[in-house]
Amino acid sequence: MFKRTLYCSICNREVRDGEEIYAKMKAPKQSIMVEIKSYLKKESMIFCTNCINKVN
Repeated sequence: MFKRTLYCSICNREVRDGEEIYAKMKAPKQSIMVEIKSYLKKESMIFCTNCINKVN
């Protein structure tokens, strides 16, 4: 299996394993099983804790 790397949408820093993130996304149209990291990468904006704290 290959690793899907997630990046912060603001600072483009790679999100580390186990790190808390915030995601802005639309709910899936269908109730199907999806691989979470793949769905997040394709269908959301991901924010690391440092960037979300700067915005708030």
